[in-house]
Amino acid sequence: MVAAGLILQGCSSTQKLSATAPEASASGTPQYKPQLSSISVPVSVSIAAMEDKLNQELAGVLYKDDNLEDDNVAVTVAKKGRMTIRAEKDRIFFNIPLQIYAKGRWKWDPCKFCPAVDKTEDTRFDMVIKTESKVGLTEDYRISTVTSGDFEWGNTKPVLELGPLKIGLARFVEPALRSQMTNLSKQLDKELQNHLDMRKYVAEAWQMVQEPVKLDDAMNAWLTIVPKEVRVAPLQAKNGMLNTRLGITSYITVTTDGKPQTQFNKNLPKLIVDSRMSDDIQIGLTANIPYAHASRMLQEQVAKQTYTFEGGKSQITVNDAAITPSGDQLVLMLDVNGKTKAGLFTKKIVGKVYLRGTPYYDPQTASIKVRDVDYDLDTKDKLLNTASWLAKNKFKDMIQEQVNIPVQAQLNEAKKMLQTTLDKQGRINESVLLRGSIKEISPDNIYLSPSGIKAVVNAKGNLTATIDKL
Repeated sequence: MVAAGLILQGCSSTQKLSATAPEASASGTPQYKPQLSSISVPVSVSIAAMEDKLNQELAGVLYKDDNLEDDNVAVTVAKKGRMTIRAEKDRIFFNIPLQIYAKGRWKWDPCKFCPAVDKTEDTRFDMVIKTESKVGLTEDYRISTVTSGDFEWGNTKPVLELGPLKIGLARFVEPALRSQMTNLSKQLDKELQNHLDMRKYVAEAWQMVQEPVKLDDAMNAWLTIVPKEVRVAPLQAKNGMLNTRLGITSYITVTTDGKPQTQFNKNLPKLIVDSRMSDDIQIGLTANIPYAHASRMLQEQVAKQTYTFEGGKSQITVNDAAITPSGDQLVLMLDVNGKTKAGLFTKKIVGKVYLRGTPYYDPQTASIKVRDVDYDLDTKDKLLNTASWLAKNKFKDMIQEQVNIPVQAQLNEAKKMLQTTLDKQGRINESVLLRGSIKEISPDNIYLSPSGIKAVVNAKGNLTATIDKL
């Protein structure tokens, strides 16, 4: 009887758990949708350079009337000396020094039989034309100016002495000058618009920012900018410069899987004037965790561990573990062996268990975790037939609590890499410099690719592109 009891005490059976592995596939959803950001492009035009250009364009005689027959006065107006320009806020003020040459004729017939007196005299005097131009931009990137002006005489108005006559020339010169003010204003508008070729400037900036920028060789990291619209702040003058800011509203991302394929958009959208423009940006940073690496992390957390239930009556040991994708979920493969006691009998199982869970980013631990973990349907069916006790206990919940794939180091490295590039004034090409700062990072989403788990966070800060070699 004792022998029989010993035989019964040692009675056990082993069952092979032959669950089928789910097909590995990544749906790639939810795909990362970057948020619109504005890259600030400061635009400055030197008032001194504009002054030099306009002095070259506006030179010599501006008005000439050499006909004495109609009113006995001929007038020539020429620019004398250098035109000066100053700017305040959205207005440009011009002082244009002029020299006036006037010729007058005096005719007198003292009597019918006396010889006629016909005498001409000429004189020169100076005056200054003062104009004011209000500057703006049109939706097709052209400078819009509205110029108005007047002129000033010196301390005394010009006169022409002809014999006994002293002729005041103001009444002759002023109508001619006033009639020419409109033409002069139009000429100034034209020269301003030709000199400030904003469309060419913006078109080059628009194409330059679309070139991917390599941030790091080791990580094969690239920054990509996809511009969508152009905004401009009203023109303002300060410290000898006429300034504005272009805001190129864009999608900005940083990827670590090689140089992205980009399709250049050469068509400039209509310009939007926006006085409340911001240079805040949000850059999508991705931390790519290959499935092999994630599997090693899972092995470190659960492999060689034994889990006990029901006061020690049941236990299961994880020998190996791996992670693969399945749609938008992760599949956790656990190679296990376990046993449970029912009276004098011991039932053992060996084989593979497959769990499914939804990955998410945990900002408190800066890691990828899984939730809603449950057995794959085929695994659950097999467990109900071979080890229903395992299907009913909290094993899957224990595994869910343990899965923890840190990405803080990758995100910190990406942030550091991006900031280092900006600190060094990263040059997109020979003409464009990027400057900026990354202030904070916040989680966005998790999505699965065929090669690994991608944790996406938004890096928030500001970014300025300076075009210095047009």
